[in-house]
Amino acid sequence: MSDWIEHNGGPQPVADDVWVEVIWPTPEGLYLATCRDEIETADEIPWDGKQRYRILNQHLIDAARLEGIRLGLEAAGKAAAKGSDRLVVEWRKGRKTDNHLEGRSDGMDEAAELIRALDPETIAKEADRD
Repeated sequence: MSDWIEHNGGPQPVADDVWVEVIWPTPEGLYLATCRDEIETADEIPWDGKQRYRILNQHLIDAARLEGIRLGLEAAGKAAAKGSDRLVVEWRKGRKTDNHLEGRSDGMDEAAELIRALDPETIAKEADRD
């Protein structure tokens, strides 16, 4: 669950399928609506007035984001490893005295290791700071 966020009217601040809890002023006082009660998703909230909201399924959103980052890093590591394998084959077919291709292959192996060592949570935190 996220912290309370101020919304001063305007367009809906979250995706349609986000679960939210909203407090807005009424003539009788504050009104609390939550997806656990009568409202299912953010697209059912009237976002045209001043209100505060918080995201109830933030943990699911964060988990999906981390999984996306992890899958992206995995794909990048595989691409670097594939490039390294291609260079090794090229080096083996050619003259063994060509250290240039071997060096490029070793560099791609090192890049694949560095990519695989990256932490998705650290990347997500750094992205939030930027």
